[in-house]
Amino acid sequence: MSDPTASDPNKVWPTGLTEPEAQELHRNLIQGTQIFGAIAAFAHLLAYIYSPWLH
Repeated sequence: MSDPTASDPNKVWPTGLTEPEAQELHRNLIQGTQIFGAIAAFAHLLAYIYSPWLH
């Protein structure tokens, strides 16, 4: 049984994604990480305001 992506030169091993698909996935991953980080920073700010553990 052969790998179907092996015959397609536009697909990149091991994911089977094309270069534009991989770039789009990476862009979405980075954006999701930034959104998560912003929400986490905001949550930590609220936690600090309502229970200042460093004062």
